[in-house]
Amino acid sequence: MAFLPKWRTLGLLASALLIALALACGGGGSNPPPPPPEGSLRVHNDGNLTMWTLYVTPSTSSSWGVDQLAPSVLIPGDSLTLTRLSPNTYDVQARFSDGSLDKVFDVPIQDGVTTVLGMMNTGNGAVSVFNNSGFTINGIYLTLSSASTWGPNQADLPLYTGQTLTLTGVSPGTYDLRVTFSSGSPTDYRGFSVTSGVVTPIQVN
Repeated sequence: MAFLPKWRTLGLLASALLIALALACGGGGSNPPPPPPEGSLRVHNDGNLTMWTLYVTPSTSSSWGVDQLAPSVLIPGDSLTLTRLSPNTYDVQARFSDGSLDKVFDVPIQDGVTTVLGMMNTGNGAVSVFNNSGFTINGIYLTLSSASTWGPNQADLPLYTGQTLTLTGVSPGTYDLRVTFSSGSPTDYRGFSVTSGVVTPIQVN
């Protein structure tokens, strides 16, 4: 019977071990999975006041989520870039140091693209919703008439009969408003204009 030399036997064992380790670690020419699609949103403070809060949420979401600036703020002229956003349409809300809001709805985010959005505390209007219905309002949705979704609920608290909720920082344009109640069917108000520096009244009967 022939025996292999000791050095050759050890060499063969070492080669077999290296091949086994390579296969266990994904060797053999397999390709890693592609990264998931994602885009970015760069928000500029184009106003003359400090931006205190910034919320970015998918347009289908029912809430604004977390403040993207916390614990910092965004001074005039500065910008913040949010990365790793899944391709979708998003709603954006900024609150400034004077309490005014700027909201932009249905902002498109695309794979591999940085969308730039300017937010400012001037040049916007407001919508005042007066509850004269005799029922409690638990949802108020305001969106551009050209949008395909209602976006998030603007009523943080129930709006009882006789109360008014004023939505500030609304960009000029043509809007639709949906009001939902604690019971019964929603009521829609469609195709009204919001003008810079003007409060547009909506009475819910």
